Order: sequence, then structure tokens, then C-alpha cells
Amino acid sequence: MKPVPIKAAQHIAHTYGYDQVVIIARKIGSHPEPHGEHVTTYGVNKEHCGVAAAIGDYLKYKIMNWTKE
Repeated sequence: MKPVPIKAAQHIAHTYGYDQVVIIARKIGSHPEPHGEHVTTYGVNKEHCGVAAAIGDYLKYKIMNWTKE
């Protein structure tokens, strides 16, 4: 399991014509198999980056119940 790189979200935005991309990736498994969640965000400019990041944070902390470090 590897984090989804921002380049992948950028590729989706440019290929399919989106201003903001939020990717949620999940690996489900039990011990000893690795499991976890990852969120990647991308925006085509500074404003869209901020909105995508805010959406990603909302999903992580309010929906998926991640804890802030």
C-alpha cells in the first residue's frame, strides 16, 4: 500500500477537465495484512487547491474520524 501521489490527482484533473480532485483510497484487511486510508487532493490553482484541501480535511476528520497529529 502506497500513498496516491498528487501527480495522479493532477492527471485526473487535466485529463477529465476538473478544477478540484479529491481521492480517497482505502485498503481493508486484518492483522498482519497492512490496512489503512489515504486522501490526496489537487486544485488547478491556489484557490482551488485550498478548497480541495478543505474538502479532504473535512472528509478525514469529520467523516472518516481521523485524529489530528
